[in-house]
Amino acid sequence: MSAIPAIAQSVRGRVTDAGTGTALPGASVLVVSQNSGTSTDADGNYTLTLTPGSYSLRFSLVGYTTQTLSVQVTDGATLTTDVQLTESLASLSEVVVVGSRSTQARTSTQTVAPIDVIQSRDLIATGQIDISQQLNFVAPSFNSSRQTVSDGTDHIDPATLRGLGPDQVLVLLNGKRRHNQALINLNGTIGRGSVGTDLNAIPSSAIERVEVLRDGASSQYGSDAIAGVINLRLKEQPGTTINTQLGQQYEGDGQVAQVGINHGIKLPNNGFLSLTGELRHRGSTNRAGDYTGPVYVNWNAGRQTGETDAAYVARRQALYQQDQALIRQNGFDLSDNLQVGNARVQNAGFFLNARAPIRGTNASFYATGGLNYRRGLAAGFYRYPYQTTQVIRELYPNGFLPNIQSTINDQSMLVGINGETRGWRWDISNVYGGNAFRFDVTNSNNASLAYLGPTNNPTAFYAGTLSFYQNTADAGAAKDFGKQLGLTSFNVAAGLTYRNGQYRIRPGEAASYLNFSPQSGQVGGSQVFPGYQPANAVNAHRQVYGAYLDVESDVTQRLLLNAAGRYEYYSDFGGNVAGKLAARYRFGEAFSLRGSVSNGFRAPSLHQRYFSAISTVFVSTGQGLEPRQTGTFRNDSPIAQAFGVPSLEAERSVNYSIGITSRPLTNVSLTVDAYQITIRDRIIYSNQFSRGTSGAGLIVTQILNGAGQTDVNSAQFFTNAVNTQTQGIDVVLATNPRLSAGTLDVTLAANFNQTKLIGAVQRPANLPTDAALGNFLFNRQDSARLAVAQPRSKLQLTLNYRLRKFGAVARVSRFGTVESYDPANPALDETFSPRFVTDLNVSYRLLTNLTITVGANNLFDVYPDPLRATAYPTPERYGTAVQDNSSNGRFIYGRTATQFGFNGGYYFVNLSASF
Repeated sequence: MSAIPAIAQSVRGRVTDAGTGTALPGASVLVVSQNSGTSTDADGNYTLTLTPGSYSLRFSLVGYTTQTLSVQVTDGATLTTDVQLTESLASLSEVVVVGSRSTQARTSTQTVAPIDVIQSRDLIATGQIDISQQLNFVAPSFNSSRQTVSDGTDHIDPATLRGLGPDQVLVLLNGKRRHNQALINLNGTIGRGSVGTDLNAIPSSAIERVEVLRDGASSQYGSDAIAGVINLRLKEQPGTTINTQLGQQYEGDGQVAQVGINHGIKLPNNGFLSLTGELRHRGSTNRAGDYTGPVYVNWNAGRQTGETDAAYVARRQALYQQDQALIRQNGFDLSDNLQVGNARVQNAGFFLNARAPIRGTNASFYATGGLNYRRGLAAGFYRYPYQTTQVIRELYPNGFLPNIQSTINDQSMLVGINGETRGWRWDISNVYGGNAFRFDVTNSNNASLAYLGPTNNPTAFYAGTLSFYQNTADAGAAKDFGKQLGLTSFNVAAGLTYRNGQYRIRPGEAASYLNFSPQSGQVGGSQVFPGYQPANAVNAHRQVYGAYLDVESDVTQRLLLNAAGRYEYYSDFGGNVAGKLAARYRFGEAFSLRGSVSNGFRAPSLHQRYFSAISTVFVSTGQGLEPRQTGTFRNDSPIAQAFGVPSLEAERSVNYSIGITSRPLTNVSLTVDAYQITIRDRIIYSNQFSRGTSGAGLIVTQILNGAGQTDVNSAQFFTNAVNTQTQGIDVVLATNPRLSAGTLDVTLAANFNQTKLIGAVQRPANLPTDAALGNFLFNRQDSARLAVAQPRSKLQLTLNYRLRKFGAVARVSRFGTVESYDPANPALDETFSPRFVTDLNVSYRLLTNLTITVGANNLFDVYPDPLRATAYPTPERYGTAVQDNSSNGRFIYGRTATQFGFNGGYYFVNLSASF
């Protein structure tokens, strides 16, 4: 709208949403060409006091199209100017921060690299309460699926970008590097052997928006940014917002309750203080099938020496009948002896975000801090009564389902000061943060303590704590020399960084790992998760020094160039150089071409370098399960050196990207970006190198004995072993067609990707070429986990309609094919076909500041393909045991390759208020 000139000493008014009429608190009102302005209060009101003259006022708010109005101020009456802001086109018109250090305002269609901008309203509209799950349903290149029966990984969701690993995407908070989690993923999940960032430690109620840079950015931000960067921006606006949600799965489990409160306070000189508190409860879910294996009597044992086929079948069938009789006699529930689904999680978080201009200067002090506390409870595999080496029958006559109880503490504090001096914009900051993961085991036993009797045996154990803490100090400066050079822009940025990391393993209590009666044949340690031993304790440090140079210039009105370089030196393995060259050429208003080429790196984490553990695993010998000691050994250990495992090196990548951005119509935006990412020396977590009396096993026996590890049956380690190439394409099409009533945003976003292994697997130096030894290192299952276990395509169509008090969001997501491979037998490979998942929610504004939303995620209760019909090893049908993928019927759906989970439909009600 246009302003009517009037005589005024002040200008005041109200800023509202053009679609709904609701107030917009925190909208910026800037006096163009002056270093002055204000922001709207909780009711959307603003007031400016100006000296007489002509002014242009710019009204802006993240997520809305900026408006500039002209006013004439003279002595006299007050001028009232109300403004209605329109939501920007599916976030493609919003100015982005990540990926550039220039002051030039660029939208995601004007940058040299593809960037998704996701507003808090889009995150809330998913009906999810965790950041990782919210992003999973709004960013096709992002993938995160909850894991089950996978120890600590049940409590921290692995998150990936462009089909790569959790540790190949860098997470920033307000533009500063976020610390990694303490947990290293060791089970058979996505990201096995990797260390990611716990996104869910940040309350979703504190997030204003998320920027996802889908391009290699190691030269700009350092290690880990091979796949891209996720930058979480915290809220700044004044006022109070409250968001609550209640929901549960269609099946009646998985109850969810969440309440988040954000309160923003306006400080003098356009400063702010934003405080957020959030509580989340997520109940467990269970989609386990009926168990078909032995319970009280092990009828599934192998053939005895000299036993005929007929005698073997008869013996198995007799044992089977005995077992069935005991199951009936004891009322054992075959449908309720495993939890396959979400772990139970309770979460409490608090965050602050603040900025305070320093009076009399062009500088500001800023701070961001957070605390997060999480308690989780997940189950392992059931220990059945027939497993006498694991179960104290007097304590658990019907066996037991052991639990892993996690306690996760996460904290961070960022302080900094920035400003401008003689045209140089400078920033000095320090952020300290860390994550600690405590393991407790409950409803369990240490079988080697059976001699104590049932009344004296412990059933709960403290199994140890992992922790990772990081301190990062940055100093940077930038200046635009465009005017001096006669260019629109020529921004030069340079900086220094220092980072210190600390990784610790604290051992558990003695009963969690010791075997108190080794001669009895009973297994020592807490069942489901043996505690970390004193020999595993470590307190490792690393120092990182870095320097970067970044140049960005609008060389012409059509050509934008960006070049960046970074050097980093690591105290424990040396230096690395990364560079990037990117460009965008604008052929016209309707079409631009952009591309980049870069090399990147990911330093091995401290966890991968220094993690070690000794645990007991159970191996089928044909006569039942036999406990064996297996160890994960550090690269600098004598046993790793005996295998010829070299010290870990950085993963190195080469990234190519080319794409188009187009605005064929004023209300249509399109971006298409193709990419290729080649990674050398990817770090993997090996399989078990196990002892034997011949062939590959004999070689392992000789190496283990030679290293003095006579009590260890097998060994595992981290090593640089494989090279991969990932090719893909990202597409985002957005429009807001003109309607006679209401507004409608339509977004179609898609990611297609394919990862393949290239070249040979790199074997440790002391291992001869042998197929079996190769499988010990990296087998078919491992290759599938890297290449085909995540959706190779993901498409999302979102419709967002608003009409006065009414709103509706409909989303259809197509998750592409995923596969899982058996380690050795291709006949047991699984392929899960694509699935469509529909989400729908409807909202209504009950009062000016109160909105209710009801909705359903996975509206049509879609599940992935079940595991193929398998032959359970029951002697009624077979004379010999047969292998299957369902673990004797307990798993209905695959758990090593997941598209969107297998919990089915979820319905919820949400109340949100703003004041």
